[in-house]
Amino acid sequence: MLHVSLKCQYAIKALVRLALARGDEPVQAREIAQFGGIPAKFLEQVMHDLRNAGLVRSLRGKNGGYALTRDPAQITFAAVIDVIEGSHGGAGRMPGDDQAQCLVEPVWRDVRCAVRNEQ
Repeated sequence: MLHVSLKCQYAIKALVRLALARGDEPVQAREIAQFGGIPAKFLEQVMHDLRNAGLVRSLRGKNGGYALTRDPAQITFAAVIDVIEGSHGGAGRMPGDDQAQCLVEPVWRDVRCAVRNEQ
């Protein structure tokens, strides 16, 4: 059975919000937190890990925030799980009824089906 930590779930939700951003405009941390229902303290840790892995960049200042460093289509769930957890896990379901959950749920469904087919 796949298992993904809460921290990994938050990382995926944060990346979904950044993927929805138009152009190179950075997204402020409070906007990311609100979108994914992510506590500010958790978001700091998640974004630190994603920045160290080269998946996001941060910009300081009044118009600062976070932005993806590459095309969102090139960032896989497996890569995020590796960055955050160091292994290929995955619970297959994120709690909550937020916008990020609605966008991510179809992908988790596919992951669950693939895992069942491999066993």
